[in-house]
Amino acid sequence: MNRLVQIGFVLTLVGAIGAVGQVGAQSTPEKYLELLRSDVRADKVAILTEALDLPQAQADAFWPLYRAYDTELTALGDRRVALVKRFAEKYGTMTDVDAEAVAKEWFALQNERLKLREKYYGKIAKATSSLVAARFIQVENVLGMLIDLNIAAELPLMK
Repeated sequence: MNRLVQIGFVLTLVGAIGAVGQVGAQSTPEKYLELLRSDVRADKVAILTEALDLPQAQADAFWPLYRAYDTELTALGDRRVALVKRFAEKYGTMTDVDAEAVAKEWFALQNERLKLREKYYGKIAKATSSLVAARFIQVENVLGMLIDLNIAAELPLMK
């Protein structure tokens, strides 16, 4: 499957976040989000496998680091989901104090994600090469931006 089709599939999955409120009675938003995350993770692995095209020795060094990165990224994702939930709870009744708290948390999450990428760029460069690490960061950045865009498109402006 070519990379653009895979990215489109990831976007379709991420775009489904807006359907969380329409999920059936036997499924909670958290279960739905976990299913979505597992599908997105599998597609990211496929995209990275194709994009990086690593020889076996580099693959052996890269994938354990990627799994550790993904674990840390998931923790940031959990905080992001919590932030979206807080935003939804306050929607329509958002005060200046609430808005400031949401903005500060969003900035913190963005900074932590950048620091995480920098940290793993260094680890991957050391274990494989700077070229592999830069390619990983490039692909991760594009996928992250596409996911961010889909999430942002589903959120209304604060009232």
